[in-house]
Amino acid sequence: MLAELAAGRAEGLVLLQDSVRCEGRTLLKSFAAASAQRGESVHVLSFEVPEKEFKAGFGPEVASWIWFHDAFRDPLGWAGEDGCLTVEDFSAPGLASRLALASQGPATVLLDSLSWLLLRLPFPGVCRVLAQLPRSASAAGLQVNALVALLHGDLHQPGELAALRALAHVAVAVEPAPGTVPGGDGAPRVAETLHRKRGGKVARKKEYITLLPGFILKHLGEPRPDGFSREGGLEDDEAPARADPTANLTFNLRLSEAERRAKESVPLPYHFSEEKKSSLLRTPSSQGTIFYEPDASDDIDDEDPDDDLDV
Repeated sequence: MLAELAAGRAEGLVLLQDSVRCEGRTLLKSFAAASAQRGESVHVLSFEVPEKEFKAGFGPEVASWIWFHDAFRDPLGWAGEDGCLTVEDFSAPGLASRLALASQGPATVLLDSLSWLLLRLPFPGVCRVLAQLPRSASAAGLQVNALVALLHGDLHQPGELAALRALAHVAVAVEPAPGTVPGGDGAPRVAETLHRKRGGKVARKKEYITLLPGFILKHLGEPRPDGFSREGGLEDDEAPARADPTANLTFNLRLSEAERRAKESVPLPYHFSEEKKSSLLRTPSSQGTIFYEPDASDDIDDEDPDDDLDV
């Protein structure tokens, strides 16, 4: 699922949530590589790393599609360097004009990172820019297919994370994978993806992924509820023991062999006698017939049929 979204199915705001236990910048770069291979311009708004560090690992054919907007050297505008992106420029109209001057046509915008901005700007204002940027860019002549933002989840309150996930069309949270999952060429990770589709449906999926050289996303399998991955192998050291629902009850739900035989020997109430079966199969006549099948407790006396009556 995540590989398909990175390959072009993701639209709107895409959140990539990492933590101190598992970095997400390489996953952000995989979206950049996939967009460049589709022939889209990739605009990087970088507040946390310099240009050289961000472009490390990309081939020349991918790097040629990347437009780097440097907000790392002078993010607050104190040095007054020309061409640098600052927090004062973080508005939907300002960013749209800046991006449209660099390129036209379809584009993917990467924000590295959203956490840097949230720690320095009002939360509602940042959310407003995220929602308005694609529309403002379209008015300026640039088609923004996806806005991919890196978010450091352990730096924010749960309420802020929930609000951002509600705003996003795609939200991905990455964690380290169990040690029993083979990773191949890269370190395996667990990616939990939520995708809100245009029709209103919501898809959720948890899967194992790894990143190959060139930031190529590779699917490794999916966790299974019984403790095994779909590719085989235990997720944890041992499979969880199955609980017995009949344990520790105050009554018995099982029958002994003698109780089972006694139960099977009791005739069912809808079983007819042989006489009644033959009469039902016989051709009906003009005369009616009464069949009486006595119960086991009935006192049958042919000489005095009314012996059981108190008269």
